[in-house]
Amino acid sequence: MAKITDHHLEHARQMFLSEKSRREAIRGSLSTPVAAISFAVFALGTLSVEIDVARLGHFSTLAILCLAVCSVIALSASAYQVLLSEWLFVYHEPPRLPDLAGGDGSTGGAEDSAWGVLAASYAVAYEELLKGNAISAIRRTWALRLILLSLLLQALAFLILPFHRGGF
Repeated sequence: MAKITDHHLEHARQMFLSEKSRREAIRGSLSTPVAAISFAVFALGTLSVEIDVARLGHFSTLAILCLAVCSVIALSASAYQVLLSEWLFVYHEPPRLPDLAGGDGSTGGAEDSAWGVLAASYAVAYEELLKGNAISAIRRTWALRLILLSLLLQALAFLILPFHRGGF
C-alpha cells in the first residue's frame, strides 16, 4: 500500500471542500424558484378574482379554468422538485484525525494508517457530495422549468381573459 502523504490528504480535503462549496451554491440558488412560486401564487389569486363564475358554460371560462388547473399542477410539481432538491443536502463530514487515532491525539505507530483512513474518508464524503449535488442540480433545473411552464400557462389564461369579459 502506498504511503499517504500530506499532499494526498490535502488534495482529498480540497476536493471535498470545493464540492461542499458547490452544494451551498446550489442551495442558495433554490431561492429563485421559491420566489417565482410565490409570484405565481399571487398571479393565480389575481386571475381567480377576474373570472366570472356565472359564465361557466362559455368556452373562454373553461379554457381559463383548464389553464389555471394545469398551472397549479406545474406549480405543485415545481415546489415538490425544490423540496426534493433540499432534501438531498445531507452533511457528510469526515472524521477528525484524533477520533480515528483513538481520541487522545496520539497516533503512535498507526499514523500512516490514520492518514490513509482520513484521506479515504474525505474521498468518500466527496463522492457522496458529488452525487447529491448532481441530483440536486437536476431537480433545481426541473423546478425552474416547471415554474416557467406554470407562468406560461397563466400568461395564456390572462390573454384569454378579455374574451371572457366580452362573453365569448
